[in-house]
Amino acid sequence: MSNLVVTDANYHAIVRKLVTDERKVQRGVNMQNLPAKGAGTRVRNCFVPKRGYTFVGADLGQIEPRIMAHIMWTRYGDNSMRQIFVDGVDLYTTMAMMTFGLAEAYCVDKAWYDPKSGEGGYGGEMPSTAYKPRAMMKTGQLAVSYDQSPRSFAKKMNVSDDVAAMFFENFDRTFPSFKTMVADIRAGMRRDGYVETLYGRKRRFPDYKTVAAEQQRNEAKLMRLYGERKQLRAKERPTDRDMKRLQAVQDEIDMLAEKRGLIGYWERAAFNAVIQGTGADILKMIGNRNARVCKERGWEMNASIHDEIKISVKNEDLTPATIELVNDIMTQTATLSVPLVTDIVIEPRWMEEYAPTEWDYAKCRPRPAFANKYV
Repeated sequence: MSNLVVTDANYHAIVRKLVTDERKVQRGVNMQNLPAKGAGTRVRNCFVPKRGYTFVGADLGQIEPRIMAHIMWTRYGDNSMRQIFVDGVDLYTTMAMMTFGLAEAYCVDKAWYDPKSGEGGYGGEMPSTAYKPRAMMKTGQLAVSYDQSPRSFAKKMNVSDDVAAMFFENFDRTFPSFKTMVADIRAGMRRDGYVETLYGRKRRFPDYKTVAAEQQRNEAKLMRLYGERKQLRAKERPTDRDMKRLQAVQDEIDMLAEKRGLIGYWERAAFNAVIQGTGADILKMIGNRNARVCKERGWEMNASIHDEIKISVKNEDLTPATIELVNDIMTQTATLSVPLVTDIVIEPRWMEEYAPTEWDYAKCRPRPAFANKYV
């Protein structure tokens, strides 16, 4: 089946064959599950390149918001988010400034603002009426894409309902096509039974229409059951019969509500499949090009972890030109209407990170000023 082309016509037959195939395939090590903090750092430090080589790691910066900004611009002509990336400024600080209409000092990381007093601060203890604009922006973007209610968002962010409502209202005005983008992707999934990444890879939802239709038929019943449950719970002296009926009603509610939850999950997954799936497509293209370069030059491609690649470069090849090549692989292999950026580090061992400007290429070691960085 290795040369078989997957199409809409043969997709289900291929999936059935794969599911029933009992052959065992050796899997690689899942490096993504190694924590990047605490004890996980010590574990990662145990990974070292072979003698005569040095690790070079490169991580794509904010790829998913960049994909959203690209879609908003190319499909709806909305430049609100794209311009932030074109200007090369901090995404969430700038989004917070635009959404809340505040000065930059109130929107940087760890800064807070109190709408009651009109004053703000940085770090430390803040008034109960205050909020952190940048942190709200970072979480709020996901809240909007997941159709979270302002009240739920207020509870999650520990802010007042008024602040949460203000955020949602201002977000819609500042980034006018964001909700439209989310709604259109979900509508396409409902219509077609699948969504596509920007590169045409499909994520299918074959049971959505059937389950959604069934849930629609049962919605009135679910509302009646909620009403009956409320009445049974309100009884001051319920009988054994009442309690048995309450349990039966709850069981029915659980079954029907589970299907409603499944529909909501699929709709959120449809949006994620387009955004995260496009990011995965870009990383695959980068990985393919990177692997070819490594093979040509006698380097090793060691890992692809989330939005990061890690390679082992021969010490004599570790030059500014090599760093520039890695940058080109990360940022120019795929192109969007927004620039792609990468953060490149040089590592004698995993997570012992030096910026390219901190490295002595002639001696293949950290420059003296940074030699004790990890001692």
